[in-house]
Amino acid sequence: MSSSSLSNMREIQLGDYDTDIRSNPYVVNDEKRCDDDDATKSMTDMGGSIEEFGTPRTPWYGTSFVLLADVMGTGFLALPFAVITLGWTTSMIAIPLFALFAAYSGFQLKAVKSFNPQFNSYSDAGRELVGPLFSSFTKICMLLNWSSLAIYYLVAAADGIEAVYDKGFLSCNLNRTIIAALLFVIPTQCRDFHTISKYLSLPSTLAIIITFLIIIVTLVESLKEEDDTNNKFAETTTIGLQPGTNIFGFLQSLSSIVFAFQGQSIFMELMSEMKNPKEFSKSCNVAYIIMGVIYVTIVIVAYGVDGENVTQFLLKGISPGVAKTTAGVLVVFHIVVAYVIAIQPFHVFVHSAIFPETLYVSSNKGRIHWLVITVGYIIIAWVIANIIPFFADLQGLIGALLGAPIVFGWPSLYYLLVNKKKTDGSWLETFRSIGLINTSISLLFLCIFTPMFCILGTWGGISDIVNDFATSGHPFHC
Repeated sequence: MSSSSLSNMREIQLGDYDTDIRSNPYVVNDEKRCDDDDATKSMTDMGGSIEEFGTPRTPWYGTSFVLLADVMGTGFLALPFAVITLGWTTSMIAIPLFALFAAYSGFQLKAVKSFNPQFNSYSDAGRELVGPLFSSFTKICMLLNWSSLAIYYLVAAADGIEAVYDKGFLSCNLNRTIIAALLFVIPTQCRDFHTISKYLSLPSTLAIIITFLIIIVTLVESLKEEDDTNNKFAETTTIGLQPGTNIFGFLQSLSSIVFAFQGQSIFMELMSEMKNPKEFSKSCNVAYIIMGVIYVTIVIVAYGVDGENVTQFLLKGISPGVAKTTAGVLVVFHIVVAYVIAIQPFHVFVHSAIFPETLYVSSNKGRIHWLVITVGYIIIAWVIANIIPFFADLQGLIGALLGAPIVFGWPSLYYLLVNKKKTDGSWLETFRSIGLINTSISLLFLCIFTPMFCILGTWGGISDIVNDFATSGHPFHC
């Protein structure tokens, strides 16, 4: 995905090849080297800067746009459905609280990056702070997360296409997933976050904000029409939990909120491409404040208007017409960009493992290798997406199984270990150095939130998928 400089290729690559790259920083293949003069002329406090793929070129606001394009959109389209279970009180507390928690994990990871600027991924940090086995385990988890998110976005894109047009050829979900997969091919040819932020992130963010406004207006207008039949705002909603909710259903719904803010898996890589990684907290705070406001607003309007009838994918609840078609087109575009961002580090890993000599090399051969990798995984994602085509269930499962450890577990663990190294003393000295608030939040994240959402939430997510699969018919059907 990204690297702080060509001389510090991130250790997302496999084994010995990593060592070869770092030991000779300007080797890009066996025959071609980058001249020192081409390598960069400006250095930040936490990394170099060269005009090559994966190097520190992105301003802080560009990173904010990447976060918004990656995280926001598909989250708010499924979030109101989770509120049916949670009710008003829990939802209105949980959404802004988890937005703050997500931003705080950005603060934790910035501290980790500041401690060692050569930490370009969770795996890098795990190697030095914990050990090589933990680093390998972390790498596997990150790869599983990125590859799973790609499947999720393919399912979401197919749902968006249905909102645009669901007649004829596109009346079949199998056909919609084919179209969605084809839409991913060209945008995935972006080979680093700087390119994505330059050409795709801002349009994607604007697309989802316009979609948000369209949905808000449409829902308010529908409420005015319902007023003629004496239906009122929030009439079919609940203040507390939905009656009959068990602990598994509750945690699965909370996991959907966790997932709606999940972007931490690429935080280290994003910082490595920033001109000044010390500004990452600013990027993170701006992005999550915007997300929090939009999420709270859409939940209030959508749940208030539709109540227990809110659909799993919000666009499905809008009446056919120009508004729904326009929103559908914008959502599909946004999801395509989100896919490109989410799968980027996975593509880089595969590229480094299969075609290491062309990694980050701007050549026809490098482009062809990248095309083979990106199209290959799109096909794999398409196959899996047609086996488990449940939008909300898939969101909840990913949020529970992978989202909670990524949002809460790794950032807090690394933050505590880094500060322990700084104090060079006992855990008691570490806790004193970071203060009561940071200690309490970090331990809450690590010891309570991570296992709670990961274990119990995952169980509920799997149960829902099993139940839905039993009534969905055979795979690859319409």
